[in-house]
Amino acid sequence: MYKGGFAGKARFTYRYSHRPRTWSALLVRSGFQDVEATVLGAPTAGHIGTLIVRGVRP
Repeated sequence: MYKGGFAGKARFTYRYSHRPRTWSALLVRSGFQDVEATVLGAPTAGHIGTLIVRGVRP
């Protein structure tokens, strides 16, 4: 997550800043199936990518 805007180097913040594996576990624990979590790399080296998480609720 960016702290203070969406430009510049990535800085870790604690609100919603979970790793993909943690997000996957949260969704599975909430009843979702076929959970996938991936990070699309940022166009600039050293900047944060975009986390995409999806799951199917039966």
